[in-house]
Amino acid sequence: MKRKRLLGLAVAALAFAGLVSLGAFRLLRHGTAARPVLTTPVVAAANPLAAGVKLEEADLRVLQVPPAVLPQHVYHSTKELVGHVLTAGAVPNQVIVGEMIAAPGSGVGLPPLIPAGMRAVSVKVNDVVSVAGFAIPGTHVDVLLTGNPAQNNDPRQVTTITLLSNVQVLTAGQQLEQKADGKPETVTVITLLVDPAGAEKLALAEGYGHLQLSLRNPLDQVAQKTPPLLNGTLYGGEPRAVAVVQRRRPAREVAPPPPAWSVDLISGDKHQVSNFPTGGFHHP
Repeated sequence: MKRKRLLGLAVAALAFAGLVSLGAFRLLRHGTAARPVLTTPVVAAANPLAAGVKLEEADLRVLQVPPAVLPQHVYHSTKELVGHVLTAGAVPNQVIVGEMIAAPGSGVGLPPLIPAGMRAVSVKVNDVVSVAGFAIPGTHVDVLLTGNPAQNNDPRQVTTITLLSNVQVLTAGQQLEQKADGKPETVTVITLLVDPAGAEKLALAEGYGHLQLSLRNPLDQVAQKTPPLLNGTLYGGEPRAVAVVQRRRPAREVAPPPPAWSVDLISGDKHQVSNFPTGGFHHP
């Protein structure tokens, strides 16, 4: 009797649990159907895109994305972007934002990547200067200059200075972006992003010294100023400033004043000598 009673209670409990689960499923289904997810069309990259490329219709696609998760300055139609130039690379399905688009008329390739007020200057490099090929697009370097400021044959006067600090590498060869694997690039020319004053320094330095790049961590923004290093100090010598020889102009010879002239005045038994300057008489 007890067994039958317990069995009946168990069956009733299972039936009740089933009804509760069915009600919860219907409630959840009803609630989901009552709350549709709102989306908005946004333009994204259809395939991998490199910086400097001119966008075409095939490069873009439209995604439906909830507005709450969208960044600012997005585009809602591919027609808004066709013909414009990217200033930064994009991966497939990456939403294109306004900060990634170059200003109209800025051209394609490298020019759109140069911010207003800055300049792109190329320097010749080898495996040593380019830090074994690791000075690739996007990295930051210091530019070192080694030369003889006195322009003489004294090796003790050879000096190294930090010519430019925390300079961005724009291109390595003709490559605008670094590869995903981060491998070094063997190139003969590196293009640096500098201000106009830095461009002048680079142009002058290449003719009077040897340039060397020093790779730095892009997160390191601390500007460290170091004094010029003279060759003589490497061997324990006392540091000394480069002597600047100034040629003195020969002293201008001043001609001696011409001799004065005199007049003898004789009046009777009186004799008087009067001296006069060479310039003659000056009337008041």
